[in-house]
Amino acid sequence: MNNAKIAVAVKFCGGDLNPFDGAALECALRTGSRDITAVTMAPESAIPRMKQLTRLGVRAVVLTDAAFAGADTLATARTLAAYIKTLSPDYVFCGRQSTDGDTAQVPPCLAAILGYGIVPSVMSINGKQVNLRGGESVGLTGKQVVTFERIAPLWFPSMRSACAAVQTVGNDVLRIPADKCGQKGSPTRVVKVFENTAGRRNCEFTDYSRLDDIIADALKKQRIRPEEYTGPVLRKVYYVKEAADVARAIAAEAEELPVDGKSAAEIAETIRSSGARTVLWPDSAEMRVMAPQVAGLTGAGLCADCTRLKTDGEKLYMIRPAAGGSVTAEIECRAPVTMATVRTACGSNDDVIFAVGRGAEHALPQIRAYAEKYGARLMCSRAAVDDGVMPYECQVGLTGVSVAPKVYVAIGISGAVQHMCAAERAGTVIAVNKDKNARIFDFADYGMVTEV
Repeated sequence: MNNAKIAVAVKFCGGDLNPFDGAALECALRTGSRDITAVTMAPESAIPRMKQLTRLGVRAVVLTDAAFAGADTLATARTLAAYIKTLSPDYVFCGRQSTDGDTAQVPPCLAAILGYGIVPSVMSINGKQVNLRGGESVGLTGKQVVTFERIAPLWFPSMRSACAAVQTVGNDVLRIPADKCGQKGSPTRVVKVFENTAGRRNCEFTDYSRLDDIIADALKKQRIRPEEYTGPVLRKVYYVKEAADVARAIAAEAEELPVDGKSAAEIAETIRSSGARTVLWPDSAEMRVMAPQVAGLTGAGLCADCTRLKTDGEKLYMIRPAAGGSVTAEIECRAPVTMATVRTACGSNDDVIFAVGRGAEHALPQIRAYAEKYGARLMCSRAAVDDGVMPYECQVGLTGVSVAPKVYVAIGISGAVQHMCAAERAGTVIAVNKDKNARIFDFADYGMVTEV
């Protein structure tokens, strides 16, 4: 890898380098490569921050132009691709997602536009061998976009290291058509933003000693049925695998789009030849990578991790958490093809699920024993996965799985919207947290302020 040419796509969120991208840059540096280019699409205000990265011995490039402003994930990927093609790197490293967007769409979309392979969610790298978040071990072969989890903090250079000049590149160089970049080239747009109130409950605070009694009472209740969509419907919707129920709810006709054993290019061609206008994808890890690739090849507007869908009979409106989960956004697509990944609850037949957050990692053996007592599944928050305490397949949340048990016991979980939106279909939610002001209590039926 020390002879590899590597481009690292980075983004600044709230003025700081996205930690996922920081990990990607750190891993690029650890390869020993002497040909690393860090590139960002950003306003000129990002130049000083990129200049600091040059102290690490990398070249820094800022793609900046008024024409690039207001870009969605597809337009961003197109702009990055236009520049990266001029480098013809062996690899493109980037974070799996940004902390402000949580869509994880740009890297797979970028791979499709470049014609590169995609290696998603790297947890460790040793030479050309990488281990992925799902447990697989694969080899890097070149001409690939490689995405990284938050596996390595970016080490700052020594005080003696000097800054180098930052190259700025505008659309006078890249010459991207106006309808392919920036706001004009973005097929998705936010229609409105509103406070996220979904899943909120009236919490009754009680003592931890009542946990067994509350679980027993909750198990006697009938399982809550999901709220059915009753509005206007689209004429026809195509769906992929587990997204069938969602498609049937919003369409007069729903047809499955075959994807097994097919490449992104083959799926894109099927969409073109079928005349599909709306395609719904499930939120599995595999489909979260495949859908953006297909969007990159078809020019479709793609909205990730939708918690709700609605339609006026002609157009689909997609609803998802935004701005780090603090608000909810309603999004529409202006492209001929609209695509969305939708929440599909897994394990909906579970009676009890215990979920562990960062605040209870120290008590994992105790919680595991409690879960075994009830024959319950043990799940977790993203923080517990990032900390290496629990495996990715156990993660509940916007970038994990959705669940709908009779009883959901959340222990040491803060209550971020990204987590709770994936558990809002639970019959009874019991929150255990030592912080009486934790947000989790807004989404719980019962709250217990204690440390396990």
